[in-house]
Amino acid sequence: MRPSLPRALCRSAARLNRATSPSATCASPSYGVPSPKVHDLPPVRYHIFREPLPYPVGLKLQADIIDRRLALRDSEKGKGKAGAQDVLLLLVEHVPTYTTGRRDNSPNPDTLHPEEKKVQNVGADFFITKRGGQVTYHGPGQLVGYPIFDLNAMELSTRCYVEYMQRLLGEYCREGLGLTGIEAPHKDGHVGVFAGDGEKVASIGIHLRHRITSHGFAINITPEPKAWFDLVTACGLADMRAVSVQDLLQRQQKSAKPSVEDAARDIMGRFSKAYGRETVSLDQGAEAEGEVADLRELVARAEEEAGRMNKEKGGWRTEPAR
Repeated sequence: MRPSLPRALCRSAARLNRATSPSATCASPSYGVPSPKVHDLPPVRYHIFREPLPYPVGLKLQADIIDRRLALRDSEKGKGKAGAQDVLLLLVEHVPTYTTGRRDNSPNPDTLHPEEKKVQNVGADFFITKRGGQVTYHGPGQLVGYPIFDLNAMELSTRCYVEYMQRLLGEYCREGLGLTGIEAPHKDGHVGVFAGDGEKVASIGIHLRHRITSHGFAINITPEPKAWFDLVTACGLADMRAVSVQDLLQRQQKSAKPSVEDAARDIMGRFSKAYGRETVSLDQGAEAEGEVADLRELVARAEEEAGRMNKEKGGWRTEPAR
């Protein structure tokens, strides 16, 4: 039986992939030159998870963090300080998981989704959510970033927020790894990072709740996700195949072989540059109070739950069952 997501969690994933192509207002020099108000905001607190997260754990964690931030913003303590709390960027791998969203024109929800029929018994979960977008895959070897930013506090439009994310991922591939032939976005207007016409390296899909972002990006670092992507028509693009940065580096005869954690740390610095926000570890500082302490507790609970669930399932597959 397909695992189910609580209704509230499905709602929290709505409107993924709503961002459209960038506008002239997001072009340089705006990129990396934030509103003066940003300098008054606290650093972005980030966390890199130690093991892959089951998808519902990551989804619930985002919802819990946003609930906490909205409650604080609406409280007497938070009045007049919208966005003045710490924000959090989660950098994770998921256990093998397929998800699809409301743009997928799914048939009767009581029957198997057409793409789900392709991946029965391969060793991955399949979740139908209310986010935007079509079928995609998340799993080990892929870095997933979940920025939780208050765009009002940053005085940043949704369109520019997405373009900056797309640009920094493209710069990671081109400047950080020295790859050539990288397109961000695709010449046909598809959002993401591509290697030429037919290969996709990274995807972007966001959700806004009271102008606070969730979800974010996924970039294939190792070749491991490719076999899973090959079983479905990812993002509804039948002529597009998944590729990893390690594949591209080998193809271009470069010696670098970044791990997922290597990529996370490099991309973190690029977030700092793109959005003008200092980034510090959530664990930095022996003592914590207020929202930082609450964030630490929420993340610790998520890691504990992930460990329990992964242990109960006996781990996860590294390739699809045949």
